Amino acid sequence: PFKQNQSALPQELNNLCSAIDSYFRGEKVDLCKVPINLNRFSPFFKKVYETTRAIPRGKVLSYQEVAKKAGSPKAYRAVGQAMAKNPWPLLIPCHRVIAAQNKIGGYSAGAGPSLKTRILALENSQPK
Repeated sequence: PFKQNQSALPQELNNLCSAIDSYFRGEKVDLCKVPINLNRFSPFFKKVYETTRAIPRGKVLSYQEVAKKAGSPKAYRAVGQAMAKNPWPLLIPCHRVIAAQNKIGGYSAGAGPSLKTRILALENSQPK
């Protein structure tokens, strides 16, 4: 879907569009290596987003595990708020963050939890 009008895009965006196309074809593209600027976020959100970007493809962490790795073990609800406000859902893979007891939890992008489930399946990720 991103192939249309790619010649009119700056090269960086053209590369990103190609990577996203490859990702949705099931290729093992690491979108977490795409540079993004997190400076506009609070230190907590920035740490949560950095922690989330470090979750490898095929793995998931709970909101509580992300909070702990981000240095605020009791802030799992705030992690949920950060995920809900994530401006780049594939670049900051919030779909890899699940609720307690291996439940999918929410997902603010697209079709919600059903999309999250499909993306996790695409990545061969399974809640533990």
